[in-house]
Amino acid sequence: MRKKTSQIYVVHIITSLAADGAGTMLYRILAHTNRSHYYPVVISLDDDNGGADKIRAHGIPVHCLNMANSLTSGWHILRLVRLLRELEPDVIQGWMYHGNLAASIANLALSNRHPVFWNIRQSLYDITLESTAMQWAIRLSAKRSGKPTGIIYNAYRAAEQHADFGFKEHNAHIIPNGFDTHVFAPNAYSRETIRHSLAIPEEAFVIGMVANYHPMKNHALFLEAANLLNKHQKNVHFILTGREITHENREIQQLLKRFPALQANLHLTGERQDIPAILNALDVFTLTSSYGEGFSNVVGEAMACGVACIATDVGDVPRIIGNTGHILRDASPSALAFAWLEWINAGATWRDEQGQRAMQRIKRHYSIHNIAHQYQELYASATQEIRTSETALAHVGMKKFSSNISMNRLA
Repeated sequence: MRKKTSQIYVVHIITSLAADGAGTMLYRILAHTNRSHYYPVVISLDDDNGGADKIRAHGIPVHCLNMANSLTSGWHILRLVRLLRELEPDVIQGWMYHGNLAASIANLALSNRHPVFWNIRQSLYDITLESTAMQWAIRLSAKRSGKPTGIIYNAYRAAEQHADFGFKEHNAHIIPNGFDTHVFAPNAYSRETIRHSLAIPEEAFVIGMVANYHPMKNHALFLEAANLLNKHQKNVHFILTGREITHENREIQQLLKRFPALQANLHLTGERQDIPAILNALDVFTLTSSYGEGFSNVVGEAMACGVACIATDVGDVPRIIGNTGHILRDASPSALAFAWLEWINAGATWRDEQGQRAMQRIKRHYSIHNIAHQYQELYASATQEIRTSETALAHVGMKKFSSNISMNRLA
């Protein structure tokens, strides 16, 4: 049993702590939580995937249940219920479909005693593009979507698409991703260091993308466009960073067999921890996702580093970029290659101005301090409603008790 304090006790239940969009955003919110008013705890349905230690370094407890692949197992749900009963949270915050469902199922077993918030962090263009397990989770989530206290979406387009699919709208909230602009910031030293480490000439124009290997990221579009541009611009280099972005990836091997001339100027770095430095090495960032994006973290990170973006029209990417970059309405290799060529020809001064505007846009609209505050305001509102309700019920009970005493005296 936890010690009762004035802090609001928030338990976050997430599918995995892997360094992807959801795991990254959870970490940022935790790192910027007002600890004098909120006490966070994290439950990962998977193992820690290397993310638990970063969170624990902030003095935040993390519990890893190793149950991500067996969510419907009664034994695993019982473990989660027992842990929640021990933690006694004021609020339960789910993350991603499976984490959301786990939060709601466990709370149901606890007689719905806690406010539950869901967090949905992807768009929903076509459910048939998802795995069978994910389709099951999405359909069940739609049926249960009226039950949580609130559903937090990180993108307007994601909220609209989920509503079209049948998710309830009365409890929807939009809170975009936030960025630490002290971590993601222009850095000339990082730019020089990364370029030197990859043997990229100082005068080269560098285009890059940071994205783990997945069909939705559409690396094929990037590589096909790079091959087209490389035929006419030999001083352009391309950096691709992310999990499984290596020459050992057989699917990438097959793609590169079609573009042998490109390989001299192509740098596959794999997964990296120095993402701010990688982004600073670029002259333009590109996102080629074909579906699935809600709010793209990496687009905001690049912009915060003063690197303007060219991106496909997915999720809330057009809203994030605004008028500081270019949205690719025609997601074809030739259209992307032409957009890159236009930015090369526009000159360094114009690109620097675009980058500065991009950086200011992130600072103005997507500060992590502001975003973390929005989460905290939701939690405070939910707990205040419960306390008000409990006070009212107690007042009614006291009136009935007093009335009974009076009646007994009259008798």
